[in-house]
Amino acid sequence: MFKITLLSIFSIFACIALPAKGNAGETCGCDISPEVVQEYDQGLMNVEVFDALQRHAPWGTPADINFDAGTRPLYQRHWITGYDADLRMPVWVIYRLRAQDLATSRRRTQCFRPDIRISKNASTTGCLSYRGSGFDRGHMVPSADMTRSEQAMINSYVFSNIAPQFPNFNRGIWRALEAHVRKLAREHKEVFVMTGAIFDQNKDGVRDADADAVRAKSRQGAPLASIASHFYKVVVVQKEKHMQVTAWLLPHTNNPAITLAQAKVLLTRIETLAGLDIFPLLSAEVANVLVR
Repeated sequence: MFKITLLSIFSIFACIALPAKGNAGETCGCDISPEVVQEYDQGLMNVEVFDALQRHAPWGTPADINFDAGTRPLYQRHWITGYDADLRMPVWVIYRLRAQDLATSRRRTQCFRPDIRISKNASTTGCLSYRGSGFDRGHMVPSADMTRSEQAMINSYVFSNIAPQFPNFNRGIWRALEAHVRKLAREHKEVFVMTGAIFDQNKDGVRDADADAVRAKSRQGAPLASIASHFYKVVVVQKEKHMQVTAWLLPHTNNPAITLAQAKVLLTRIETLAGLDIFPLLSAEVANVLVR
């Protein structure tokens, strides 16, 4: 039996992404020319929404349990983002990852820059936001998952895919989990990945209100995205007659005292903390499976 919910796919008509003016040209650590950046930015716009949904979200996109309209869906060819303008960061991303997507060996090419679909104001971050902040610019969709093309890799560096992460977290256990997910994709040939941020700084077991989110600023005073209390990943492997769901929940600290094996939890635990129905069309029985 499927979980009953309002499917987020029907909300897309109220959330059409329109290009914003004034974002072009602001890049940091960019390895490619402005002309190529402009071409790849336009690639963010030219996406068939239903095609993206069918490819990356066969069980539906995450639905906010509290019906908060603050999360805006952004559709790219290679993943789907849930962007929260109040928090100034993505709260979830979801995408299909196949072994063939990882077959190309590609030199890391980067270009951190604002997303042209989001107005350049307090609702987004930029290069100055992270300068002197003490936080890494952490990817929600890892660039190493996007080696299939230069455009896919470069577009993983838009700030709508970036969250502030403590350096040791980003370069340590988070990096290890990203590599493990790629290992699963190679092993199973195809997996569906969801990555998300959780905001429960008061540790009461439910998502904090956006207004209560902990924020930081750079030395230049530029606005920074909210600081997540946890990050998580969920991987779905579709078998012939059943599905396997594995979920990891990691506390966001500079030195998390946890291993990946210890971080495995039920999907329902993450849904409660995140305030989301993560896979609206996934059966409740499967959603409670913990694969070890």
